Amino acid sequence: MLLGLLIASVFVLGQENHTESRTSATSSRKIHQREQWFAQGRSAAGGPAAAARQRAIRQKMALRAVRSTQRPSPDSPANALSGDWVQLGPAPVISDASGVGLQDYSFVAGRATTVAVDPADSTGNTVYVGGAFGGVWKSSNAGPLSLFPGSVAWAPLTDSQATLAIGSIAIQPQLNNPDPAKSVVLVGTGETNGSGDSYYGLGILRSADAGNTWTLIAHDGSLPPKSFAGLGFSKIAFSTNNPSLVVAAVSGTAEGITEAEENPAAVNRGIYYSTDGGASWNYASVKDGATTTDAASVNDVVYNAAAGEFFAAISLHGIYSSADGITWFRLATQPGGGLSATACPAQIASPRVCPIYRGELTVVPNRLGPAGKGEMYAWYVDANDNDGGIWTSTDGGASWAQINDIGITSCGDLFGGCGTE
Repeated sequence: MLLGLLIASVFVLGQENHTESRTSATSSRKIHQREQWFAQGRSAAGGPAAAARQRAIRQKMALRAVRSTQRPSPDSPANALSGDWVQLGPAPVISDASGVGLQDYSFVAGRATTVAVDPADSTGNTVYVGGAFGGVWKSSNAGPLSLFPGSVAWAPLTDSQATLAIGSIAIQPQLNNPDPAKSVVLVGTGETNGSGDSYYGLGILRSADAGNTWTLIAHDGSLPPKSFAGLGFSKIAFSTNNPSLVVAAVSGTAEGITEAEENPAAVNRGIYYSTDGGASWNYASVKDGATTTDAASVNDVVYNAAAGEFFAAISLHGIYSSADGITWFRLATQPGGGLSATACPAQIASPRVCPIYRGELTVVPNRLGPAGKGEMYAWYVDANDNDGGIWTSTDGGASWAQINDIGITSCGDLFGGCGTE
């Protein structure tokens, strides 16, 4: 019996070795076939694909060089005089902070969140710029005479301040003997661009000497005070009829929520006003009729001098106006039927169906319109970035007409984008 078991074991072992040998041979053939298939993908009729790609890149760069000699540089004085855009700087810097390529986006300048031209400088040369987390920069030669690349000089103003996150800049109008050296500059800290890494702020930076020195205003004058920490200032607007009156639009920020710096959450968002040129602030009253609205992010605020009113775009509520910056009411006629009182109630309902999540407003200076109340524009999107349309009003927000914005909403689609290389 022992002999029989030995013979059976040898037979089975031989079968296993034979099967393993066949499996190994089959696997080797598959590996060889796979290598051939990869090799074919790396070759082309004219030789290796890598070499063809290199030739194509060389041809592209040669054509680009030829085109650059046939047209003026985007930064050339000729383009500036013809109305085209000229790069004013600052120059981009390398983006990889790790030093080992973990987040290398090549050379970038970062998000510029706000630009303000000092009206006290009649030459238009004094310009302030704010970055998402780059602080405030100032140039005294950025106006129409700065036509040559690299000629504009920028100086950082807030590197020593408690935060570099900037959302808005506003400069107080000077009615009598304007002097750029005495400009009152208000800087709303905190970025409100709605991205996942939007940085929170700590309040309003105020300078009474054109940015040489700063005071941080960290809360309003309520009892108990409403803290500005964790919030972002999307816009600050002065009244040009009463330069002591100024209004600030305050929103939530992604990082402020994530890091629990906005405390209590959402309660301190809204509209704030100042009657002393931004030295102190108070929380404004926002109402739908007689009902006070829930606090919400305010995306934008503008002053319409012809109408003598402020206008604000409030997330999940609509467009509101105020004659004194203190008390705000919902416009009776909203830009678009979707912004009805039912869809956008005073108390934010769940699910949220109000189609204004982010809104932008602007007023065209010195264009009064047929009613003499200024020309205004509004644009908004919902929480899913669906376009709510661009609307215009020439009667102080009493009525709105929609503008065809197909050239913007179709930008980048398969049938013709907004630009090509």
